[in-house]
Amino acid sequence: MAKTSGGIRTYKNGSSTYRRREVEADAMRRSGKYSSVEMGKGGGYVAIEKSTSRHKPEELESARILADKGYKVTLKNEAGLGHKIKTPDGYLFSASFEQRTPKGNTDINIRSSLYHVRDKKADVPVLYMKGSGHTRQSVENGIRAFESASKYRFKHIIVVTGDGRIHRHKHNK
Repeated sequence: MAKTSGGIRTYKNGSSTYRRREVEADAMRRSGKYSSVEMGKGGGYVAIEKSTSRHKPEELESARILADKGYKVTLKNEAGLGHKIKTPDGYLFSASFEQRTPKGNTDINIRSSLYHVRDKKADVPVLYMKGSGHTRQSVENGIRAFESASKYRFKHIIVVTGDGRIHRHKHNK
Protein backbone atom coordinates (compact mmCIF):
# COMPACT_ATOMS: atom_id res chain seq x y z
CA MET A 1 0.00 0.00 0.00
CA ALA A 2 1.26 3.41 -0.88
CA LYS A 3 0.31 6.63 0.85
CA THR A 4 -0.64 9.28 -1.66
CA SER A 5 0.08 12.89 -0.90
CA GLY A 6 -2.73 14.45 1.07
CA GLY A 7 -6.39 14.20 0.36
CA ILE A 8 -7.44 17.80 0.07
CA ARG A 9 -9.62 19.08 -2.74
CA THR A 10 -10.45 22.51 -1.37
CA TYR A 11 -11.82 25.33 -3.48
CA LYS A 12 -11.85 29.01 -2.64
CA ASN A 13 -15.14 30.75 -1.97
CA GLY A 14 -16.11 32.51 -5.19
CA SER A 15 -14.27 30.17 -7.58
CA SER A 16 -16.29 28.68 -10.42
CA THR A 17 -16.12 25.17 -8.93
CA TYR A 18 -17.22 26.44 -5.51
CA ARG A 19 -20.18 28.25 -7.11
CA ARG A 20 -21.16 25.10 -9.04
CA ARG A 21 -21.10 23.12 -5.80
CA GLU A 22 -23.30 25.76 -4.10
CA VAL A 23 -25.82 25.47 -6.94
CA GLU A 24 -25.71 21.67 -6.62
CA ALA A 25 -26.28 21.88 -2.83
CA ASP A 26 -29.18 24.33 -3.30
CA ALA A 27 -30.82 21.96 -5.80
CA MET A 28 -30.45 19.11 -3.29
CA ARG A 29 -32.07 21.22 -0.56
CA ARG A 30 -35.02 22.07 -2.82
CA SER A 31 -35.52 18.44 -3.90
CA GLY A 32 -37.03 17.51 -0.53
CA LYS A 33 -35.06 14.24 -0.46
CA TYR A 34 -32.56 15.49 2.13
CA SER A 35 -33.11 16.50 5.73
CA SER A 36 -29.92 18.55 5.70
CA VAL A 37 -27.40 19.81 3.16
CA GLU A 38 -24.43 21.72 4.59
CA MET A 39 -21.64 23.36 2.60
CA GLY A 40 -18.12 22.86 3.95
CA LYS A 41 -15.41 25.52 4.07
CA GLY A 42 -13.52 24.03 1.14
CA GLY A 43 -16.34 23.67 -1.37
CA GLY A 44 -17.56 20.23 -0.38
CA TYR A 45 -20.88 19.40 1.20
CA VAL A 46 -22.62 16.93 3.49
CA ALA A 47 -26.08 15.84 2.37
CA ILE A 48 -28.14 13.67 4.71
CA GLU A 49 -31.07 11.78 3.22
CA LYS A 50 -34.35 12.00 5.15
CA SER A 51 -34.53 9.14 7.58
CA THR A 52 -36.12 7.99 10.80
CA SER A 53 -32.77 6.64 12.01
CA ARG A 54 -29.94 8.84 13.21
CA HIS A 55 -26.37 8.65 12.01
CA LYS A 56 -23.64 8.13 14.59
CA PRO A 57 -21.87 11.30 15.78
CA GLU A 58 -18.55 9.96 14.40
CA GLU A 59 -20.10 9.58 10.94
CA LEU A 60 -21.26 13.20 11.00
CA GLU A 61 -17.93 14.51 12.35
CA SER A 62 -15.85 12.74 9.71
CA ALA A 63 -18.31 13.76 6.97
CA ARG A 64 -17.98 17.42 7.98
CA ILE A 65 -14.19 17.20 7.97
CA LEU A 66 -14.31 15.68 4.48
CA ALA A 67 -16.69 18.42 3.30
CA ASP A 68 -14.33 21.07 4.66
CA LYS A 69 -11.62 19.52 2.48
CA GLY A 70 -13.77 19.65 -0.66
CA TYR A 71 -15.39 16.20 -0.70
CA LYS A 72 -19.03 15.66 -1.70
CA VAL A 73 -20.50 13.43 1.03
CA THR A 74 -23.99 11.93 0.92
CA LEU A 75 -25.18 9.93 3.92
CA LYS A 76 -27.85 7.41 2.93
CA ASN A 77 -31.12 6.59 4.63
CA GLU A 78 -30.46 3.36 6.52
CA ALA A 79 -33.84 3.14 8.25
CA GLY A 80 -35.99 0.08 7.71
CA LEU A 81 -33.25 -2.02 6.16
CA GLY A 82 -33.03 -4.35 9.13
CA HIS A 83 -29.98 -6.27 10.25
CA LYS A 84 -29.95 -8.74 7.37
CA ILE A 85 -29.14 -6.21 4.64
CA LYS A 86 -25.67 -4.71 4.86
CA THR A 87 -25.27 -1.43 3.02
CA PRO A 88 -22.58 1.27 3.07
CA ASP A 89 -23.13 4.54 4.94
CA GLY A 90 -23.27 6.68 1.83
CA TYR A 91 -21.29 8.11 -1.06
CA LEU A 92 -18.08 10.13 -1.49
CA PHE A 93 -18.63 11.70 -4.86
CA SER A 94 -20.00 8.58 -6.64
CA ALA A 95 -18.08 5.88 -4.71
CA SER A 96 -19.83 4.09 -1.86
CA PHE A 97 -18.17 4.41 1.53
CA GLU A 98 -18.40 2.95 5.01
CA GLN A 99 -17.10 4.94 7.98
CA ARG A 100 -15.42 3.19 10.91
CA THR A 101 -13.83 4.55 14.08
CA PRO A 102 -11.23 1.96 15.16
CA LYS A 103 -10.93 1.64 18.92
CA GLY A 104 -7.59 0.87 20.56
CA ASN A 105 -4.21 1.47 18.99
CA THR A 106 -3.13 -1.73 17.26
CA ASP A 107 -3.01 -2.73 13.62
CA ILE A 108 -5.57 -5.47 14.38
CA ASN A 109 -8.20 -2.73 14.93
CA ILE A 110 -7.45 -1.29 11.48
CA ARG A 111 -7.58 -4.74 9.85
CA SER A 112 -10.92 -5.61 11.46
CA SER A 113 -12.34 -2.22 10.41
CA LEU A 114 -11.33 -2.96 6.81
CA TYR A 115 -13.01 -6.39 7.02
CA HIS A 116 -16.19 -4.69 8.22
CA VAL A 117 -16.09 -2.30 5.24
CA ARG A 118 -15.44 -5.22 2.87
CA ASP A 119 -18.47 -7.06 4.26
CA LYS A 120 -20.60 -3.98 3.54
CA LYS A 121 -19.28 -4.07 -0.07
CA ALA A 122 -18.19 -0.43 0.05
CA ASP A 123 -15.75 1.02 -2.49
CA VAL A 124 -13.94 3.22 0.03
CA PRO A 125 -13.35 2.81 3.76
CA VAL A 126 -13.21 6.00 5.80
CA LEU A 127 -11.26 5.39 9.01
CA TYR A 128 -11.93 8.17 11.51
CA MET A 129 -9.08 8.38 14.02
CA LYS A 130 -10.84 10.26 16.77
CA GLY A 131 -7.98 10.52 19.26
CA SER A 132 -7.52 6.75 19.24
CA GLY A 133 -3.70 6.81 19.39
CA HIS A 134 -3.07 5.16 16.03
CA THR A 135 0.15 6.05 14.26
CA ARG A 136 0.92 6.03 10.56
CA GLN A 137 2.85 2.80 11.15
CA SER A 138 -0.07 1.03 12.85
CA VAL A 139 -2.42 2.12 10.03
CA GLU A 140 -0.02 0.86 7.36
CA ASN A 141 0.53 -2.42 9.25
CA GLY A 142 -3.24 -2.91 9.52
CA ILE A 143 -3.67 -2.31 5.80
CA ARG A 144 -0.84 -4.76 5.04
CA ALA A 145 -2.44 -7.36 7.31
CA PHE A 146 -5.75 -6.93 5.47
CA GLU A 147 -4.04 -7.14 2.06
CA SER A 148 -2.21 -10.34 2.96
CA ALA A 149 -5.38 -12.08 4.18
CA SER A 150 -7.94 -10.81 1.64
CA LYS A 151 -7.97 -10.43 -2.14
CA TYR A 152 -10.58 -7.66 -1.90
CA ARG A 153 -9.21 -4.25 -2.94
CA PHE A 154 -10.72 -0.85 -2.26
CA LYS A 155 -10.50 2.11 -4.66
CA HIS A 156 -8.51 3.82 -1.90
CA ILE A 157 -8.51 4.02 1.87
CA ILE A 158 -9.16 7.38 3.51
CA VAL A 159 -7.90 8.12 7.01
CA VAL A 160 -9.46 11.17 8.70
CA THR A 161 -7.77 12.43 11.86
CA GLY A 162 -9.58 14.17 14.69
CA ASP A 163 -7.66 17.39 14.03
CA GLY A 164 -8.92 17.59 10.44
CA ARG A 165 -6.16 16.00 8.37
CA ILE A 166 -6.93 13.55 5.59
CA HIS A 167 -4.61 10.82 4.31
CA ARG A 168 -5.33 8.56 1.34
CA HIS A 169 -3.77 5.14 0.91
CA LYS A 170 -3.82 2.92 -2.18
CA HIS A 171 -3.29 -0.81 -2.34
CA ASN A 172 -0.08 -2.17 -3.78
CA LYS A 173 -0.57 -4.38 -6.80
